[in-house]
Amino acid sequence: MKIKDKTCIVFDIEVLKNIFTCTCKNTETGVIKVFEISSRKVDIQDLLNYFTQDCYYVGYNNHHYDNPVLNYIFSLYRKRYFEFFSTREITESIFRMSQIVIDKNSDFGLWKEYKYAKNFLSIDLLTMLYSKALRVSLKEMQVTMQYKNVEEFVVDWKQDLPEKDMDKLILYNINDVESTEELLYRCKSDLELRVSIEQEYKINCLSLDGVNTGMKILEQEYIRHTGITKDKLEQLRSPCDQIDLEKVIFPWIKFNSPILQNVLKEMKQLHNVSPGRKGYENTFVFGDMKITVGVGGIHGDCGIEIIKPKENELLLDSDVSSLYPSMIIEHDLYPPHLGKEFLETYSNIRTRRLIAKKNKIKVIDKTLKLSLNGLSGNLQNEHSWCYSPFTVMQIRINGQLLLLMLSERLLSLGCKLHQINTDGILYTCKKDKYEELQTVLSEWENLTKLTLETEKFTSFYQLAINDYFGVDINNDIKKKGFFLTDVTLGKGLSPKIIPEAIINYFVHNIPVEDTIKSCRDIRKFLQAEKTGKQWTVEYNEQIQQRTNRFYVSNSGYYLWKWKLDETGKRSYHNMLKGHGVKLHNRLYSDEDLQWKYSQGETFQSIYDVDYQYYITQCVKVIEQLKPRQLSLFNF
Repeated sequence: MKIKDKTCIVFDIEVLKNIFTCTCKNTETGVIKVFEISSRKVDIQDLLNYFTQDCYYVGYNNHHYDNPVLNYIFSLYRKRYFEFFSTREITESIFRMSQIVIDKNSDFGLWKEYKYAKNFLSIDLLTMLYSKALRVSLKEMQVTMQYKNVEEFVVDWKQDLPEKDMDKLILYNINDVESTEELLYRCKSDLELRVSIEQEYKINCLSLDGVNTGMKILEQEYIRHTGITKDKLEQLRSPCDQIDLEKVIFPWIKFNSPILQNVLKEMKQLHNVSPGRKGYENTFVFGDMKITVGVGGIHGDCGIEIIKPKENELLLDSDVSSLYPSMIIEHDLYPPHLGKEFLETYSNIRTRRLIAKKNKIKVIDKTLKLSLNGLSGNLQNEHSWCYSPFTVMQIRINGQLLLLMLSERLLSLGCKLHQINTDGILYTCKKDKYEELQTVLSEWENLTKLTLETEKFTSFYQLAINDYFGVDINNDIKKKGFFLTDVTLGKGLSPKIIPEAIINYFVHNIPVEDTIKSCRDIRKFLQAEKTGKQWTVEYNEQIQQRTNRFYVSNSGYYLWKWKLDETGKRSYHNMLKGHGVKLHNRLYSDEDLQWKYSQGETFQSIYDVDYQYYITQCVKVIEQLKPRQLSLFNF
């Protein structure tokens, strides 16, 4: 792969007291280079020469770990330490620096110069994909990539590595590099977008996540519009520890129902609300639905249910289009320290984005979308130049109240509410009230200056507020939470055969047993667990790595984790209580599977999946959604 005409070289390092390795793979040629500093060899000159190429060196968490350690090594070489100190002294010095970088409590001044040294161009896929709060390890990424080999090197990283294990370390290093390469190719479109942004805005964003990239664009646009200096802008804030909700709420918000009148009255009496997520919360019943409003947002549902409209009904989902950006623009909700010029800047960005979207100019559309969506979170980030808790509260509290106003109008029309969450409402409406509904929706849009997008569904299956699936009139299935059938990068791994079988049962009337037993993709049965460093993982009396991928098997063993209790005894916990599993950290290749099948083996003879476990998990969910009908299941 090339980025801006520069070849991408994927790399990763490993550091122990007596060995340093750096493995690199040229994505254009496929050539792998391994550099080592140990009692066996010292490849420092070759390593240094390799990193002088005009390439992009791509890693995972390399900006916060690999790069500083490499820069430290390069510094040692330039200071001629390799001439005056033994290899052992050098590797121990590298190890100590590695530990300083890893230790969150270490003095940043000890390694700051190595973090920011620019010895080579690099891209960090971790920081590009995720903001700080959402980052996951490479092993967790391997799991959610469904990568062929999820591997940890089980060793005491603070002790010497026996020479007989050094080649194993290098193989482990190569596996990490190749999984990073696969991730790089999966991120190709993200990188291409950032290249376009760099060309347009001259922002270094190849290693920036979407929110930070969007904020860089917004910052640049605001500076261009106002003429303020970057240094001055980044010093501005509108801090606020306590907020008067009466000053937050739009004066024209009114309700007819006593319940909502009381909710509004109570809100207006709160004059010292913390902007933190637990600063205010109120739960009440309205329209036969339990609803919670507060600083953290609005959510409500009627509990577990299957929703199928009657012959004379429509099942509708009305969502506010771009709720937060629309609230900001249509109601002049901007950080006080930035003035109306900020609103002008933000509005202009939205206008340009809508034009690009209409004309199908995808790069501009995606770029400006990042800028619009990055704002709301940064309004509550005290380190951001947009910081304004009062503005956040204006957006969120009023957004919730406006949805409640819509809910009240829907009820007055005879609609039945099923779910309300963040920016939309799910409800059923009589068909003969549809024209009146359009008037209600239009009047609400005119009043609030917001736009609704309404979808029609033929059925909806709700396990929880964020766990559901629905079938629209085009037979497309909208899924969320538990019912997602595709693995999301960095979001954990659960057996996707379970929601697939449940959806097939309800939507296509296929018994869960048929879906499960006909599946020939072991990846759909897999789940994963990562344990903390305080735990030791054990399987079949053998110590295992801390991140493991597995499936439930008739011939599997229990997967345990243990730690020492106060008395020094092992305290064991079964990681899947009552069920034996088979570890499957290493997937069979397609070639291996085809060979096995050619020898007469079957999917079940290869894997011995405990089908009954997966069937039972499906039945548990189905029984929650509706009473069990034994005739539909085959046991």
